[in-house]
Amino acid sequence: MQIESHLPEPALRHLLKEYYYFSSGEQATSRFVPVIDDCCYDFIFFRERESTLVWGGKPSRIPVPYKVFTIHQLRPPYQIRFGDSLTFFTVKAQPWANAHFFGRLGKPGVADLLPVYPRLEGLYASLMEAPSPEVCFGLADNFFRDTADALSPGAQMARQLCQAIAESEGRITVKELSESFERSRQYLGKVFRQEVLYSLKYFILTVRMMGLVKFRIKNPEVSMTELCYRFGYFDQPHFNRDFKRICGVTPTRFFGNLPEFLLRH
Repeated sequence: MQIESHLPEPALRHLLKEYYYFSSGEQATSRFVPVIDDCCYDFIFFRERESTLVWGGKPSRIPVPYKVFTIHQLRPPYQIRFGDSLTFFTVKAQPWANAHFFGRLGKPGVADLLPVYPRLEGLYASLMEAPSPEVCFGLADNFFRDTADALSPGAQMARQLCQAIAESEGRITVKELSESFERSRQYLGKVFRQEVLYSLKYFILTVRMMGLVKFRIKNPEVSMTELCYRFGYFDQPHFNRDFKRICGVTPTRFFGNLPEFLLRH
């Protein structure tokens, strides 16, 4: 298994968060890849187009026949199930740039991005021929450099909100943001959803849970009870409910079945 991540060049980081290369290798021992919804939309470039997206608490399955796609407004948890091998390259948008890139998508599902961005066909071909992840990172920089527009006023506001939430590690309320930004909760919520394509409350909770997951993976000896208190929860049912809302399963089930992919990422 090969996993490589890389930051976009500085001039692109107001729009793009990360590049990510994954190759399971031939005859992979695990035939699925978990996907955690971090509220950042992705351009996902698939080499093998014979995979299936499994999503939702009562699992539904959607074939993934596309060269370049994203996951749009589906409930977690997500898994990508594949055959003997899987190779993909991902360009992750900043959350405040979701609408900038993906605001024209239609109904929920696995969205084919080539009809929206026909030029991605050329990037796809180059990525599939690239001899190394490093070359893929350079190709992505070159491609997106031509689309590095300035952020709209709404996106700039959403960026400031996202950064304030990240700095608080998701331990902030909409009321506190309203007081800090001197704007009404209704106004902040409307602008945020328009630009990020998620609600403000859901994003706050996601940031909190992403930090919790990363901490627990790095510190597996920490008990669920200690984890609960460390991240500001004072009763286990509330913690379990919030965790399941973001990750789709209970904390015990999630951390008891971590595949190699997630541990290494």
